[in-house]
Amino acid sequence: MAVYLVYEKVLETPRAVEYRYGPDESRLTTSVVLDPGDPTAHPSTGGGDPVMPTVVRGIVRRQRATGSWPVRGVIEH
Repeated sequence: MAVYLVYEKVLETPRAVEYRYGPDESRLTTSVVLDPGDPTAHPSTGGGDPVMPTVVRGIVRRQRATGSWPVRGVIEH
């Protein structure tokens, strides 16, 4: 199954980083919240979406590579 998702950071605090994501920039309708202290943890919201783990892995992978939470990005594979 091909995946193309766009994500954008909407909030960053010491306790949470929130992203919205969707199939394109005009439809970022699903959100996910990560704990920056344990970014491998399951997000606290958005658990019902089957592509959410793919989004979380992409965001965390980029955060580990750059040292900061990405402002926006695209996941393709």
